[in-house]
Amino acid sequence: MRKINFSDISVRVIHTTFNTRFILARACRKIPPLAWLVDRMLFEGDDIQVLPRDAALKTSLAGNIREVEVNSRVPVSSGNTVLPSQVLKEMIRKSQYHFLMDSCICRTSNKCQDYPRDLGCLFLGKGSQNISPQLGRPVSASEAIQHVEKCQKVGLVPIIGRNKIDSVWLNTGPKEELLSICHCCECCCLWKMTPDLPEEMGRSFSPMEGVEITFSLDLCNGCGLCAQDVCFLDAISIRDGKAMRDNDVCRICGRCVEICPRGAIKIKMSDDAIKSSLSRVQPLVDVELE
Repeated sequence: MRKINFSDISVRVIHTTFNTRFILARACRKIPPLAWLVDRMLFEGDDIQVLPRDAALKTSLAGNIREVEVNSRVPVSSGNTVLPSQVLKEMIRKSQYHFLMDSCICRTSNKCQDYPRDLGCLFLGKGSQNISPQLGRPVSASEAIQHVEKCQKVGLVPIIGRNKIDSVWLNTGPKEELLSICHCCECCCLWKMTPDLPEEMGRSFSPMEGVEITFSLDLCNGCGLCAQDVCFLDAISIRDGKAMRDNDVCRICGRCVEICPRGAIKIKMSDDAIKSSLSRVQPLVDVELE
């Protein structure tokens, strides 16, 4: 009989308690000492960026899509743009270690019916060496990039950053040694609880640097597609026959941009968005550390 290890216990606890996270989040709002304890245990020092889906940029912008050198600038007038996933690919190329999970703990816990459960999180950095081999396997940079591209194709939203809860449940050691790259769905994402969290805790989960989203009310016909289980934070509602966005809740994932049949929602990325995003994520974890 195989011995039960820490990872076995962690997985069982998460599967059992996953859908109670909304209750815990609301309790943290009401009970400050509980919020302090939960933050200290699971979220302290977190910084997680939500990257818009590449398809959202392609929908919004005409012209050729290309990759650029991170230290260069992209001329606004060139008609070209870069894609948000370049942030993931740059960090993957820099990292000494890559560990790919066999399944997504969120989609598995929530018994997801809409997206593949076997597209798991990708972890970078020295800490990823401590993840149990029962949960996944080390992969090359090339395999990791292929995984990112596959997740984009099936409609998942990428997030990247330091997420202390991952270093806790995976028992990888210091949070400063583990960088998380997750691909989330609107139905199962852990961070669906963000609107229920105390504001200070929710701030650690934020949009990519240098992106913005715009709603053109004159083009919107109030069809409501963007408000129907598309946004994983329910940041969009229909008021007076028009789609309205809650700016405080929206994390600019871009899924509403893709689904709008009238092009009323657009997403923009600044010239230096990739560089700014990388400047934010690189200090979190030294992925080049051996």
